[in-house]
Amino acid sequence: MAYSAMAVANAFIKRAKEGRLQNLSPMKLQKLLYYAHSWNLALKDKPLLDDFFARWTYGPVIPSLYHEFKEYGASDILDYGGHIVEEDGELVRKRPIVGKRDEATWALIDRIIEVYGGYSGAQLSSMTHSKDSAWSQTGEVDGGPIPNAELARCVRNVAKSKNVSQTS
Repeated sequence: MAYSAMAVANAFIKRAKEGRLQNLSPMKLQKLLYYAHSWNLALKDKPLLDDFFARWTYGPVIPSLYHEFKEYGASDILDYGGHIVEEDGELVRKRPIVGKRDEATWALIDRIIEVYGGYSGAQLSSMTHSKDSAWSQTGEVDGGPIPNAELARCVRNVAKSKNVSQTS
């Protein structure tokens, strides 16, 4: 099952609030999500997210998350993201997150933090600009979507070499 991008973003924010991930700026969050989604595609042949990455100037971006967290600029994200929905005639803020029992997804998130969490947002952005990245190989910087097949193909060898669990 693919999660909303917000649910997985909130999982990374949770880890930051727990002190397990430092300096979680909006740019860093976007790139960690990029790697988590790409690795899941490469290792399990299934999307982690129900959203898409667009080709933006500073690398792959999920536009809806950009707008949710842009107020933080280059600073750390301090609170969970969410959506306003109407329930029983009242507006309620929902803050989705990966389910506590989904051990495989939490293990992936923790492995992504272990491998990429020490890098800054700018460093991760630079990494996504490498000539063999899906961002570089799928077209112009025009806001267009990066196909999941390319995300998987471009990280498959890296993900396998980092010993990420392939269990569901």
